[in-house]
Amino acid sequence: MTLKTFVPLVSLVRRTALVVGALLLAPLASATAQGGLPSGPLKNIEVDRIVAIVGKHPVLFSEVLEAVAFARSRGLQLPADSAGQMAVAREMLGSIVDKEVLLAVAKDYKIEVGESDVSENVERELERIRAQFTSEDQFRTALQREGFGTPEEYRKKAVEGAIRDEEQRRVIDSLKAKGRLAQVNVTESEVSAAFEKLKSQLPPRPATVAFRQIVVKLTPRLDNVLKARRAIDSIRAALEGGADFDSVAKARSMDEGSAQIGGDLGWNRRGKMVPEFDRMMFALLPGRISPVVETEYGFHIMRVDRVRAAEVRARHVLIMPTVDSTDLTNAKLRADSALALWKGGLISLDTLIAKYHDRDEERTIPEGFPRDSLPAEYRVALKDVKPGQWTGVFALPDRRTGLNKWALAQVISEKPAGEYTLEEHQENVRKQLREEKSIRRTLDNLRRELYVSLRL
Repeated sequence: MTLKTFVPLVSLVRRTALVVGALLLAPLASATAQGGLPSGPLKNIEVDRIVAIVGKHPVLFSEVLEAVAFARSRGLQLPADSAGQMAVAREMLGSIVDKEVLLAVAKDYKIEVGESDVSENVERELERIRAQFTSEDQFRTALQREGFGTPEEYRKKAVEGAIRDEEQRRVIDSLKAKGRLAQVNVTESEVSAAFEKLKSQLPPRPATVAFRQIVVKLTPRLDNVLKARRAIDSIRAALEGGADFDSVAKARSMDEGSAQIGGDLGWNRRGKMVPEFDRMMFALLPGRISPVVETEYGFHIMRVDRVRAAEVRARHVLIMPTVDSTDLTNAKLRADSALALWKGGLISLDTLIAKYHDRDEERTIPEGFPRDSLPAEYRVALKDVKPGQWTGVFALPDRRTGLNKWALAQVISEKPAGEYTLEEHQENVRKQLREEKSIRRTLDNLRRELYVSLRL
C-alpha cells in the first residue's frame, strides 16, 4: 500500500495542475441562483470580464466563478472576507491558466482525444452520481435545479470536460517521455513538513501482518488424467476433421475465461503464459491446429489466429482432469509433509515452493496486509501466530474445482494498530513532492514560452 492510495495531494493548486481539471464545472447560473457566492468582490466584478489571456485564448471571470462553484460543491469553504475570497479566485484562475497552457501544448504535440477514449469513465461517473438518487425523475429534477439541464446535456458537458482532462494528462505523459519535465530536488525538511500536513488526514493505521506461504492445490489421480487425455484427443481429431474451433471451444473448453468467446486469449507476449503453452503458441504457424500440450492446468489444443511483432493472438480448448475427495485427502497429506519439512529446516523454502506451491497463488506478502482485510480463512489461521512461527495447515476454497486447496504460512512481521510514521511513507511522500514540484516548475516554464497575461 502506498501513501498515494489514501492521501490527497499537498496543495489544491498543485493537485489541480496534476489532475488537470475536474470532470465538469458547475455553471454560473447554479452558483448565483443557489446562493453559491456570498456578497462581496466575487459578485461585484463583471461576469464577462477577461481576467487572463493564454496565447490567443481569453479566460473570462465567469470561468473562475464556475470553478469556485464546483469546488464549493466538493466541500471548499469560501472565506467570508473580501481578501480571502479574492485569494481563492486567484488560485482558481491559476489552475485554469495551467490547463489552458497544457491544452496549447497538446495542439503542438498533435494530441487528440475522442469521445471513445473517455466514454467508459464518464459513464461510470454518471452511474455513480445517479446512484445517489432514488429515481430517475429525482435525478433529472436535481440536474435542472442545479442548472445542468437534461441528463443528455449533462453527459455532453461531462464528455467535453473529460476529453480536455485526458488531453492534459497525455501532455504530462508526453513531456515525461520527451524529458521535458523540469528536474527538481526535494529536501528532507520539505518531506517532513508535507507529512505533518498530511498526517491529520490519515486514518488510523490498521494492524498488519506480513507472511510467506505455500499453497498446495489438488492433483488429479492417474485414471482421471488418462480420461482427460482421451477427451482432448477426440476433440483434436474433430478439429482436424474440419470442426469449427470457436464452436468446439464454447461447447467443450473448461477455461471459464475464454470458453464463451470461442477460446480467444487475445494478444500475448512471450513469458505471459506457462512455459509449455508459451513455447507452442510462439512456434505454431497461423491457422494450424497444435498438438496436444500438457500443462499444470490440464490438456490444451490451440490455434494461432494472427501474429505481429513480438505478439501472438491465439485461442485454445482446455480439458482439465477431474478431482474428487480422494485427491483432496492426498493434497492435505502433501501439505502436512511440506509443513514438517519447512519447520525442520532441512530443505530450503525455494525448493519446497518449487515442489509443492501452486504458482497461481502469492508466495509472500512482504509489506504487510491489514489483518481486518484478510480473507476469513487467513484471519483465523494467522490470528495468534507470532513472527517466526508457522500456522497449521488450513483450507482455502478453490472456485475452479469446488473443493479446497491447502495452505501453510509463516509470519514474517506484524504491526499493531496505531498512527502512521514518516519512516513508513518517507519515500512515497518524497516521490509525490518531487512530481508535484517538477510539474509546477514545468508549467511555469511553459507559461514563459507562451504569452500569459493575468488580470485579476
